[in-house]
Amino acid sequence: MPVAAQVLIAGTLFSRLGDTLASLGLVLHAADRDIRFGVTEVMLAELIPTVLAAPLIGSVVDRFSARAVCLWALLVQALSLGAATAVGGFHVQVALIALSCLAGVASVAAGFKMLPAVAGERYTGRANSLLTAGLSVAGLIGPPLAGFLNSLWGTPVLLAADAVSFLVLAGCTVLAVPSTVDVALGRRPATRLADGYRALRDAPVVGTLMPALAAAMLATSIENVAGVFYLRDVVNGNDTVFGLFLATWALGSVPGALLAGRQDWSDRHTLLIVGGIMGMALGLLVAGLVPVAAVIFPLFLLAGFGNGACNVGLRNAVHSRVPAEVHGSAWACFQALSRSCIGLGYLLGTPNGLVSSRGQVIISGVIPLVAMAWAALVMVRRREPATTEPSA
Repeated sequence: MPVAAQVLIAGTLFSRLGDTLASLGLVLHAADRDIRFGVTEVMLAELIPTVLAAPLIGSVVDRFSARAVCLWALLVQALSLGAATAVGGFHVQVALIALSCLAGVASVAAGFKMLPAVAGERYTGRANSLLTAGLSVAGLIGPPLAGFLNSLWGTPVLLAADAVSFLVLAGCTVLAVPSTVDVALGRRPATRLADGYRALRDAPVVGTLMPALAAAMLATSIENVAGVFYLRDVVNGNDTVFGLFLATWALGSVPGALLAGRQDWSDRHTLLIVGGIMGMALGLLVAGLVPVAAVIFPLFLLAGFGNGACNVGLRNAVHSRVPAEVHGSAWACFQALSRSCIGLGYLLGTPNGLVSSRGQVIISGVIPLVAMAWAALVMVRRREPATTEPSA
């Protein structure tokens, strides 16, 4: 794989680790200060801007130079987090995080669009594999690192670290993506807000499986909330074992992503996505049905493995099945869809008097299975040969 792609991936992973530090730092700050609805405020600040503005921002990425859009967006993110470091008001800090998330839609969509240009068609699948596996590792080490650093130096240091991470990514982008590369990315002079959603809907494989992908994102988000209560009950409140449950999912996603990046697997988009969704669904369903820690550990490894494979399959499918001139819009709109499912999943996974936390986990496994059954019916109908009237 070209060195340029490796540099871009390394910068992206470093920046994602910085995002984890800043986000969790504000969450810990809200919890320590007992700020009413503070944790919810941070989560909404990261979700709502993406959902509302993604189509517009994606069209900007496709209309102009992806490299330039990415660098300007990263500068806005660095300045936003730098300002959040300097100010003292919690709500102002959250507002600046929301601004950074808006700019982040542009930088992520532009990064998605630039990756094939720097990796080359031959190595795009491998690049997506390494990036996905690295993101899993960043998600694994980020929370404990954020907690440790927050206990030592406080939230402002975590916000400053995130600001620096955006500058590092900007430097990596300058090194990895010469200005001349933008010619190969494809631009669309006139774009509409619905272009990204339309591109996802009309793309082979992607369009058919998008409802199942949305169901899988919804399901994992439900489990993220309900699982806190259910899994802690399974281990009688042992937080160490509960933390190991979460780590097991992340650990499983690393080999799943790496396997999906093998040359002989990179074009099997349908198999990777379908197999990944089924792995997550069965892992969640059986984990809810069998409340035994020794059983849940391998199930979460399976679900994490499926998660990693599915993510790589999706990225490869969008890169190869969606026209390059709308990659920015398509990936920005997918971010909006993803965040919408996450937000709804958090609400549905919140404890209530109607369904127990265990029941919510079981439901989270059923949802993707139902969606996959529907997708299978759609795919079968599309493959049926058209019948003709017999001639008179």
